[in-house]
Amino acid sequence: MKLAMISDTHGIFRADWIPHFTGCDYLIHAGDIDSGACYEKLKALDIPLLAVHGNCDMGSWAQFLPETLTIPLGGKMFYIAHNKYDLPSNLTCADFVIFGHTHQFETYERHGTVFLNPGSAGEPRGDSRSMAILTISEDGSHEIRRVLL
Repeated sequence: MKLAMISDTHGIFRADWIPHFTGCDYLIHAGDIDSGACYEKLKALDIPLLAVHGNCDMGSWAQFLPETLTIPLGGKMFYIAHNKYDLPSNLTCADFVIFGHTHQFETYERHGTVFLNPGSAGEPRGDSRSMAILTISEDGSHEIRRVLL
């Protein structure tokens, strides 16, 4: 299974993201889509979109975005939220925690759970724009690739 992950697009949709989505089974957006137009463009792509509500997601288009999402994908359990400081203290059920908010790429493992912030695909804060591709092999191993945009 191959997952494309972006966050913090802040109303920006760039065509240069699309080639990185090729071959991906899902697109995960960790919040701050920030505009209905950007949300509609993401939904119109030929890839299922899983998105959560960010602190800048306002308006009628965003009212149905969940604050968090817990979902099994590729035999692994994912917990998706916008801000890692809003995560519950016990995430032992999650294999992967996906978050955004800081606009900075970050990945680390703690107690068997992989934490991943793909960075900002829209506007960086001091670092390059980025996204991430997560590949989960049939044997359960995984690879995270940072994509600079």
